[in-house]
Amino acid sequence: MNDVVTIDALRVRRGAFLLDIPRLTIERGTVVGLVGRNGAGKSTLLQVLAGLAPSDAGAVRVLGLDPWRQGAEVRARAGWMSDDMPLWAMRIDDLLASLAGFYRTWDPALAAELCARLELDPKRGVGSLSKGEQTRIRLVVTLAFRPEIVLLDEPATGLDVPARRALLDLVLGVVRDGTRTVILSSHQIDDVERIADRVLLLEWGRLVADGTAAEVAAGAPNLEERLAASQRSLL
Repeated sequence: MNDVVTIDALRVRRGAFLLDIPRLTIERGTVVGLVGRNGAGKSTLLQVLAGLAPSDAGAVRVLGLDPWRQGAEVRARAGWMSDDMPLWAMRIDDLLASLAGFYRTWDPALAAELCARLELDPKRGVGSLSKGEQTRIRLVVTLAFRPEIVLLDEPATGLDVPARRALLDLVLGVVRDGTRTVILSSHQIDDVERIADRVLLLEWGRLVADGTAAEVAAGAPNLEERLAASQRSLL
């Protein structure tokens, strides 16, 4: 099966908010950008795919598995990263060594390479890292077991433009082999335009546009202007 994500009649309610996606499929080997205003449902969708939150109705499959009922199996093959993902308070090398025991596919050479490329000293304590450095170690943790699908929720928080681009280029360098999939939520629209094969635009929990960045822009000068118009229409 070439689809790594399939959604059928998904409904997730959080108070007054409802994420409602009738159908969605994502093919293996694609980079998908999730865009939308705050509260559009991007994080909720990623959490459901990662098995971190249940749905209220519908069917969701990630790598052919139910991410809520088969969460352990999904998370053994799917990398998840958010800007507030907790990190254990220990030295970086001890953190990585501890996590290695949880993943059959953990690649210590890749973990070391990523630390070097991201200029992280393995002897430093996690508690001493800046916000940007913590973002980088989260990325190492997410990629070091070579996941089949990578779910990134605002992964570049705390980074300046050059560091943000370097981080995303690093992600693509690790996963771009035609078999791995990335789903990225970001408010940095230029990043999404630069790396995404496909863009999903969410408005108040509904998928209102799906296509290339140019197709989703739909007559606007660029994707950022399309998103700005979408936001103004909801004010």
